[in-house]
Amino acid sequence: MTSKSANKGRLTDRKRAAIMEAAVSELKQNGFDNTSMDRIAEVASVSKRTVYNHFPSKEDLFAAIVDELMSRCQLIEVSDYTPGEPIATQLSDIGQTAVDLMASPEFQDLARVTLSRFLQSPDLAREMMIDSTQFEAGLIVWLETAHQEGNLQIPDAQLAAKQFLGLIQSFAFWPPLIGKEAPLTEVQKKQLVESTVSMFLAQYSG
Repeated sequence: MTSKSANKGRLTDRKRAAIMEAAVSELKQNGFDNTSMDRIAEVASVSKRTVYNHFPSKEDLFAAIVDELMSRCQLIEVSDYTPGEPIATQLSDIGQTAVDLMASPEFQDLARVTLSRFLQSPDLAREMMIDSTQFEAGLIVWLETAHQEGNLQIPDAQLAAKQFLGLIQSFAFWPPLIGKEAPLTEVQKKQLVESTVSMFLAQYSG
């Protein structure tokens, strides 16, 4: 690729990112039905033609936002179970990764826009959302391995994974998402991870 082509590609990527950012901002403030592609173009400081070159319709733009949300869920991974390393330490690392994702402002904005539309259209939610994330799947494998090693007593790893993540979501994700509470501070994140791991181990320690 020539330098000129590379620069053009980077400019295109920046414009696409600006459109996505503007769309999330407008959808968060005004909702799907009250947000226009014209307004998104204005906020993104690009032409309407540029918006439609990237996203032929508002539905396509929303689909890209959902893809971005799910991509962020899929990109984080659970490290393999490490024999000999304290269970609490490994679970704390997993919990911290989950908290950092769920509490991040960017993730919260994507989730707020997505869930707002899905609440109005459950059929669309079933069509576009995946059943589970790579992170949850990795946690299930980790829990199954810990069970097989005899360090945890977990008859249903899928249920246990949902319980673990549910404890974190209840404080790091849902309250800030609906505006009930301010986002967690770094100290509060650490406290949440510690209490979640403590409660989880109290239930499932061998």
